[in-house]
Amino acid sequence: MAEGTIISFATKLGEIVVEEYKFLEGVEEQVVSLRDELEWISSFLRDAAVLRSKYERVDVWVSQIRDLAYDAEDVLDIFIHKEKKLKERNIMGLIHYPRRLSTLHKLGNQIDSINKRIEKISTCRSKYAIDKLEDKYSLGKDMALNKRRDLVVEGDDVVGFDIQSKNVTKKLLGKKDDSSQFHVISIVGMAGAGKSTLARKVYNDEHVKRHFDSFAWINVSQEFKSKSILEDIINQNSVEKKEKNATTNKEETTKEELGKLLVVFDDVWTIQDWDALHSDVLKKIKSTEIRVLLTSRYTVVATHANSRIKPYDIEKLDEEMGLELLKKKVFHEENFPNELEELAKKIVYKCHGLPLAIAVLGGLLSTKQKTTDVWNKVLESASWQLLQGSTDCPEILALSYDNLPNFLKPCFLYLGLFPEDERIDCESLIQLWIAEGFIQKRGAESMEDVAEDYLEELIQRNMIQVDVRGLNGNVETCRIHDLLREFAISKGRQEKFLDILGNNDSETNRTISRRVAVHSTNEEDEEGTEIPDSSSLNDPRSMLCFRQLSNIRSFEDKSFYKSFKLLRVLHLRGAISKLQSLPHEIGELVLLKYLNLSGASKLIRLPSSIRNLRNLQTLNISGTHINGTPGSVFYLEELRHFYGSPFLLRDISGIGFSCSLVQRKIIDYYYHSGIGGAAPPPRIGRLRNLRTLSFAGDKYWICDDEFSQLTNLRKLEIYRVKMDHRLGAALFNSILRFIYLRELYIQWDEGKLQFQGSLSQHVHLYKLTLEGEVEKLPNAFPPNLTELHLWYTALKQEEGDRLIQTLAELKNLKFLLLYNALEGKQMVFPAKGFPNLIRLEIGSLRNLEEWKVEEGSLPNLKFLTFRGLDSLRELPDGLRQVTTLQELHIYYFSAEIKKRVLRDEGDDWDKIKHIPNIRIY
Repeated sequence: MAEGTIISFATKLGEIVVEEYKFLEGVEEQVVSLRDELEWISSFLRDAAVLRSKYERVDVWVSQIRDLAYDAEDVLDIFIHKEKKLKERNIMGLIHYPRRLSTLHKLGNQIDSINKRIEKISTCRSKYAIDKLEDKYSLGKDMALNKRRDLVVEGDDVVGFDIQSKNVTKKLLGKKDDSSQFHVISIVGMAGAGKSTLARKVYNDEHVKRHFDSFAWINVSQEFKSKSILEDIINQNSVEKKEKNATTNKEETTKEELGKLLVVFDDVWTIQDWDALHSDVLKKIKSTEIRVLLTSRYTVVATHANSRIKPYDIEKLDEEMGLELLKKKVFHEENFPNELEELAKKIVYKCHGLPLAIAVLGGLLSTKQKTTDVWNKVLESASWQLLQGSTDCPEILALSYDNLPNFLKPCFLYLGLFPEDERIDCESLIQLWIAEGFIQKRGAESMEDVAEDYLEELIQRNMIQVDVRGLNGNVETCRIHDLLREFAISKGRQEKFLDILGNNDSETNRTISRRVAVHSTNEEDEEGTEIPDSSSLNDPRSMLCFRQLSNIRSFEDKSFYKSFKLLRVLHLRGAISKLQSLPHEIGELVLLKYLNLSGASKLIRLPSSIRNLRNLQTLNISGTHINGTPGSVFYLEELRHFYGSPFLLRDISGIGFSCSLVQRKIIDYYYHSGIGGAAPPPRIGRLRNLRTLSFAGDKYWICDDEFSQLTNLRKLEIYRVKMDHRLGAALFNSILRFIYLRELYIQWDEGKLQFQGSLSQHVHLYKLTLEGEVEKLPNAFPPNLTELHLWYTALKQEEGDRLIQTLAELKNLKFLLLYNALEGKQMVFPAKGFPNLIRLEIGSLRNLEEWKVEEGSLPNLKFLTFRGLDSLRELPDGLRQVTTLQELHIYYFSAEIKKRVLRDEGDDWDKIKHIPNIRIY
C-alpha cells in the first residue's frame, strides 16, 4: 500500500505544481525535485511490493518512504491551506508580503529536509542490498483485462451446490414443524465456504419462487438494528413504493400483502442476534406463514434457532467442482490448456475446496500469463495456512492483494471503511476515489470512466462482489466479503491508511491514520456514536460517518472545522438527520473535495461560506430541506457532481436557481453599475465541469441561455418544475446540446411537455425517465436506450400508438415501464417488436380494454408485471408464445380478470401456465 501512497502523492505534487504555482513562487524547484525523487522511488516500489512480506528490511524501508510521503503531504497541505485562507480574505497584498516570504522560506527548508531524508533512504537501499534482492516468486506483469461486463454474468460463475441446493430446498419446503411458530432451516460452515452462495441458489430456485408470495434477503451484520431490518423486509415487498410512500401503514402492509413469506437471514453471528431477530422482527410481521433460511458460521446459533431440524453443514467443493470454478474465474469462456490441468488440481487441493479462496486465486491468475512457470510460482508463493487447519485464508488474500497493480491497492483498502455487509453505492464510491486522488489520468478519458474500469478490474479479480448490475452493464451497488473486509481493515491500519471507530472503540485501540470511519455498533444506543476529539485523530484527511451520530453538535460547532482543517472528504450520509444548521466556519475546509450531507432532513440552509470550498468536486444535499440551490454553489467551478434538494420554495435571498429572470437582471445591474463595489454574482454557466446535476428547477433559470452551456453533463435530474411551452422548448433545446448524457430524469407538477425534435444523436443516453403529462414525445429515441420509464404521461391514443411502434424497433431496450402513461383503449405490441426487452411493467392504464401481442413480439421477455388495468377484458393471447417468461406478477385487477387467471380453471390460465413463477394479488 505504501507504493500506492507514494504514487498518489507524486501525482498530487505534479498537480500542485501546475494548479498552485502562484502560491509556490520561490520554492517550485524544490517541489519539482521532490516530485521527481518520489516518482523515481515509486518505480522501484512497484517491484518491491511482493518482497515486503518476504524480507523485513524491505518492509522497514518501504514504511520509511510511506511516512516520509505523509510528512511531505502534511507540509504542503498546511502551507496551501494558509495561502488559500489569505487569498479568500483578500490580504495577499504588499502589507503581508514579508509574512509570505517568511512562510515560503520555512516551506523551502522543510522540503529541503524531506529531500535529504529521501537521499538517506535511497542510500539505505544500496547499503542493505535491497536493490539486489531477487523475488523468485514474482508472477510477472499483468495482462490487459477485458471489462467484466463484456464477459459473463456473475451469477453464471456459481458452480457446484446442485445436490446441496436440492437438499436444502427439500427441507425448506417440507412439512412445517407444528411446535414452532416459524419454520427455520439453517446452513452452517466456515467463512468463505459458500454459505451465502448456496442460500442464494435456494432463494432463486423456481420451486421456491412458486411456493412463496413474498421474499426478503437480509444481510445480518454484527452491527444490525432490528427496526431497520423490519423496515427492509417491508420495503423489499412494497407493491407500489411510488404510491404508498408516506401514507402506507407498514403494519397494514405486512398484514395485507406478505402472505407466505420467505426470509433469508444471512450470516447470523450469535444466539443473542437470533433472539433479537425472532422477537423484534419475525414476531412483528403479519403473514399467513413465515419460513426462514438462516446462514451462520456457528452450529450453536443454528441449533438454537431450531433444535428439531439439524443444520445443513455445507460441504466444500470437491476436486471436480473446484476445478470448474477455477477454470471459470481464470478462462471464462476460453479453452483450458491441458498442460495446466495438474497444477490446477494442486491449487484447488491447497484451497481445501473453499469457494472464496478458489475465486480470489482465480481472479489473480486471470491477470497473469497462463504458463506452467507462473502457476508453479503461485503454488510456491504462499504458506497455505489452510493446510494447517486455519479457518480462513489470509495468505491467499495477501497474495492476491500483493499482486494488485499499485493503483488498485488504495481503491481496495478503501472498502474497509464501509460497515460490514454494506451495500456500497458505486456512484458515490467512484466520487470518493477521485476525491482521494486514487484515480490516475488516462488520456482524454474522464476520471469517472477510468474509475469505473478500476472497479471492474477489482470485480474481475474477485476482490469485490457485484450486488446490483444495471441493464446497461454498469455496477450500481457492490459488496465486499467479510474476510476481504477484515483483511482490508487489518492492512489499512498497518499502513496508517485507515481506522474504524465505533461505540466499543477505546482510544488505546486507535491508530494514527489518514482516513477515519465512524460506525455505530450499539443496538441499544438509538443516538449513535460520538465523534472523537481531533487531538486523538491526528488531523485525518477523510472522515466517513455511517449511521446516526450522537454528538451532531460537533458539526454545528465552529471548532470542529478549525480542528479538522485539512479534510478532503467529509461523508455524513444518514449520520446527521437531526442536524439543523452548519456554521460559517465550514468555509475553513478549503481543501475539501467531497461533501455529503444527504439525509440531514432538518437542515434548511447552507452558509454562504460554502463558496470558499473552491476545490469541491462533489456536493450532496439531497434529502435536506434546503430551499432550491444556494447561489454560493455557483462559485464552485471545480464541481463535478451536485445533488440538490428536491424542495423548491419561492425565496430569492440566496440569489440562486429560484431567482426570476427579472430579478436576475436587477441584481446584475446593481453589481455592474458599481453600487457596493462588488462583482456580479456568478451564474450556472461557470459550472462547466458538472457531470451530475440533480435539483428542483425553476423555469426562469432553465430558460437562461447559460444552462445550455453545461455540455459535459452525464446525468441530469430535474424535479418539480412547472411546465409551459416556453420552458419545454428551452429545456429541450438545452438537452439537444447535452450529447454526452447517460441518464435523464424530468419530473413536473403542472402543464404538458412537448418535444420539438429527436434524441437520436444521444448515443450515450441509456436511461430516460419522464414523469408528468406529455403532449408530444420526441420524434426518435436514443438508439442505445436501455431503460425507459414513463409516469403519468397520459398520452392520447394516436400518440400512444406512435410511441409503442417507435419503441418496438429499439434494439437495445431492456426495461420498459408504463404507469398511467397511455389513455387509449387499445395497445398493440407489433410482430417481432421489442427484440431484447427483458422486463416490462404496465400499471394504471385505466382505459385499456384490449392488449394484443402479435407473433414474434417480446422474444426475450423474462419479467412481466401489470397492475391496476381495471378495464382490460382478457390477457393477450400472444403471451402463450413468450416462452422465455420466468415471472408474472398481477396486482389489483378486476374481479373478471381474477376469474380468468384462476389456476387450471380460468379462461386465461392456458395463456400463462407455462410461466414458472406466477404471483397474483
